[in-house]
Amino acid sequence: MESDGSLLVGIAVIFVTAFLGGLAARVMRLPALLGFIAVGIVVGPTGLRIIDNPDVVQTLAEIGVILLLFSVGIEVSLRDLRELGRSVMLIAVGQLLVTMGLAFPIGMLLGWLPEQAAVFGFVVSLSSTIVVLKTLNDRAELRSLHGRILTGIMLVQDLAFIPMMAILPALGGDGEEVVREIGFGMGKAMAVLAATAILGIKALPWLLNRVANLGSREVFILMLVAITFVTASVTHAAGLSAAMGAFLAGLVLDESEFGHRALSEIIPIRDSFSSLFFVTLGMLVAPEFLRDNIGTVLIVSAVAIFVKALSTMGLARAAGYLAPTAVMTGLGMVQIGEFSFVIARTATDLGVFGQDMLSLTVVSAAITMALTPGIMAGVSRILGALSSRVAVLQSYRPDNLDPDATVPHMTGHAIVCGLGRVGELVEQALEEHSVPTTAIELDPQIVERHRAKGGVVIHGSSGSDTVLDAAHVRHARLMVITTGDPTTTYMTAQHALQLNPEIDIVARAYWRGEGERLQSLGVHQVVWPAMEAGLEMLRHSLAHYSVDLPEVDALLDGMRENLSLGARPEWEDVLPPDGQGPGVRGEGGDQGDPSPA
Repeated sequence: MESDGSLLVGIAVIFVTAFLGGLAARVMRLPALLGFIAVGIVVGPTGLRIIDNPDVVQTLAEIGVILLLFSVGIEVSLRDLRELGRSVMLIAVGQLLVTMGLAFPIGMLLGWLPEQAAVFGFVVSLSSTIVVLKTLNDRAELRSLHGRILTGIMLVQDLAFIPMMAILPALGGDGEEVVREIGFGMGKAMAVLAATAILGIKALPWLLNRVANLGSREVFILMLVAITFVTASVTHAAGLSAAMGAFLAGLVLDESEFGHRALSEIIPIRDSFSSLFFVTLGMLVAPEFLRDNIGTVLIVSAVAIFVKALSTMGLARAAGYLAPTAVMTGLGMVQIGEFSFVIARTATDLGVFGQDMLSLTVVSAAITMALTPGIMAGVSRILGALSSRVAVLQSYRPDNLDPDATVPHMTGHAIVCGLGRVGELVEQALEEHSVPTTAIELDPQIVERHRAKGGVVIHGSSGSDTVLDAAHVRHARLMVITTGDPTTTYMTAQHALQLNPEIDIVARAYWRGEGERLQSLGVHQVVWPAMEAGLEMLRHSLAHYSVDLPEVDALLDGMRENLSLGARPEWEDVLPPDGQGPGVRGEGGDQGDPSPA
């Protein structure tokens, strides 16, 4: 009974302290897992010793890791991986190889054994999906080009976790034995992955469908937990990591139609137990460790920050991305990730890592995670302050324009900024109505694909007045800004209106404050996607009850006005004067469509 009481007290203390640590981290706008680690250091056996023996909650923490990796597996979409461009895939794989290749000799210089240096390479090469996505979301940059690139890189890194975990058990041998064991470990991982995929494709949909049709949420959740731990047990019995098995189970489950439901059901359980894992990691770090090993901690943190940032920047530039995009992509990679904790803990359990090396991983990861938002914000402000110089020197290069893609001098044409799904749709519609259109796009892959179709596109940032000049914005009649980055949208509108105060601008905004800033500049029409979706749903709802269309339109326009979005313009407001069609007059040319084939 005493041990039972000790377990209950330990669980109670950890959940209370995890709550307090997560709350403090939230107030300071840091990832919650940093708060969990911090309170673990405070209450653990090397801190206030409120919990002398972290083993009392270690089993629950391991459950948390399994559930965490199961949910991560569901979130890693193989469909999204197939849609990744070649350049993003090469950047992701190249960054992993470069970082591991440079980390290994650094580890050897620090006096570590070869197998420890190899694990060190695994640890520092992985970045934090949680921190990256949270930072991008807080900065409203998830839809920006560097945000999309970073999201793709995180996807590849999550999948790289599988071979890394398969290699770990083999690193304790010598010479040829290591090579043989690595091959054997990879073979086992591939066999387990193949078996899991086959069972998942053949049996899992049938089972999920039958259980879902029962209409019992409790039974569905229990089935998910059972699938997770059965797969984890199988991989553990095969000599692989139980955590890797859970990840594979989630990966396969995501390919079924129940992936989203499974994720929503498992998240509350996952969050409760995974917090225990991070708290117990903190318990393993002695406060005096940081004092006695500050030099090594700084070296490891510097390797993560500089090697990963510089290698990613260089690879992004080599792939054709412009300097500002490459810089922001590299800065997003500077932290050590949550998968690194799992790798370091597994290496410690296998005897490859020592306790000090695990503590080094935890402390260095916490430092780099905490620094990431500030680094990205600071450098972004510097790039913004130097935007004119950066734009002239880097965002627009004449050699990026093929001779056939040179924009002819014209008047009254349209400029589409951003060729994502929305931009491409707008551009196609304009061209179908014989409106000469020039596009501006940052992503070199989209530029190449668009030019192959005969489109006119400038490779550069629309926030650069040099790029806008190349698109002849001074003579343009309309600009449509579809970029997902609020900063770029604002700079584009600002520079365009400075160069051509008469141009009509249509821009999208994701928040009301963003829309108001654009309207204060003089943007003619601000489109708020979320609100427009809501208004369209309202239109269909009222039409269902036979409300007259003019009455519906008047209601929706009134709501737009109340939200400072501006009423939907009438056709008379946008048609050319004197009954002219949409054709424009190029300099020295005849009226008509002067856009090149």
